[in-house]
Amino acid sequence: MSKEKVLLLFDKKRPFWTKELVKLAGEDPKELDALESSGLIAAKGNGYVLTEKGKKQFRQWAEELWLEETPGDEPENASLEERRLELALRFDLGFKGFKGHKQSFIKPELSFFPNLPMDRIYSCVAGNIKWLLMNDPLILEMQQLFPRDRKPKSEDLLTLEKWINDRGVLIGKFVPDILCLNQCDYEYYWRDNISTDRWGLLNKDRIFIRYLENPENVTIEDLVEDMSRYALFLLNNRLVFLPGCFDIDTQQQSTFTWWVWCVDTVAQAKELSRRLKPLANILAAPSAPTDLWLLTIETLRSYDKKAESFYEFVDEVARCITR
Repeated sequence: MSKEKVLLLFDKKRPFWTKELVKLAGEDPKELDALESSGLIAAKGNGYVLTEKGKKQFRQWAEELWLEETPGDEPENASLEERRLELALRFDLGFKGFKGHKQSFIKPELSFFPNLPMDRIYSCVAGNIKWLLMNDPLILEMQQLFPRDRKPKSEDLLTLEKWINDRGVLIGKFVPDILCLNQCDYEYYWRDNISTDRWGLLNKDRIFIRYLENPENVTIEDLVEDMSRYALFLLNNRLVFLPGCFDIDTQQQSTFTWWVWCVDTVAQAKELSRRLKPLANILAAPSAPTDLWLLTIETLRSYDKKAESFYEFVDEVARCITR
C-alpha cells in the first residue's frame, strides 16, 4: 500500500515531490525509486513529477479508494512548488494544536469583490502610499448594503448576487501560496455552522502566506497589490459572509488573521525587514485588525520541536513587523 500512498501524493495541488518532502510527509522515500522504475514518475530537477502513465494509475487508485483527488500536471516552476509544499508540511508538523483542528491549503483559489483597478485602490508618490479603496463608491455602497454589526443570514447571499449583477461588480482572484487554518477547543465549536461561511473560516485563526522567490526584486507595488487583495477578501468576510463573527468568534473569543511573507534565508528576511518596517502599518491599515509577519525556510528547517499551540509556533519561527 505504501507505493500507492506515495503515488497519490502527486495530486493537483502538490504536483512536485522530492525524497526529502516525501519523508517529511511520513512516507518512505525509497518508494519513489520503485515508481520511477515502473515509469509512473519521472525525474525533474531535484524531484519528481507524474508521467502520463502515472496519471492514469493515479486515477485508477484514487477511484478504488473513493478519493476525489486529480493527478498533478508537470509544473512550470518546480522550485516554487517545492517551497509551497515544504511550507505546508512544516506548518502542519510545527505545532500540536490545542484540542482542535488544523489544516493547510496550497494555492487555495479564493475570490474577492469588487475587483477595482489599482488607481482606485491606492496611490504611491515618491514611495508614499495612500490607500483610496475605503472611500471608493462601490466599497461605501457595500458597507451600507451589508452593515457590519448585523448577524449573518442566508438571505445575504441573494442580496449579494443581486448587487453584483445589478452593478456589474467585477470578481477578482486571490490565491495565496498557503492558507493555514487553526481551530482550538474543537469540542466547543463543532456544532456552530453559518450558511454564509463561504470559505470555511468561521471560528478559526487564519494565516495567509506568500512565498517570495526573489525578495530583492520585490517592489512596493508588488506588496501593495498583495495587500489590496488581502484587504478586500477580509472585508468581504467581515461585511458579507461572517459579519459580527469574523474577528470575534461565536464564543466571544478573538480570532487572528495574519499575513506572512516567507523568504529562504534569515539574511534575506533581515534585508526585507529593513525595507518593510517603515511601511508595515501603512500596508496593513485597510486589513485591520491584522498583523504582518516575516518567516524563513531556514528557520523552519532548524525548528526541531513541536510547539504546543499555533500561537507559540508562529511566535518562535516568525517575526511580526507591525508591532
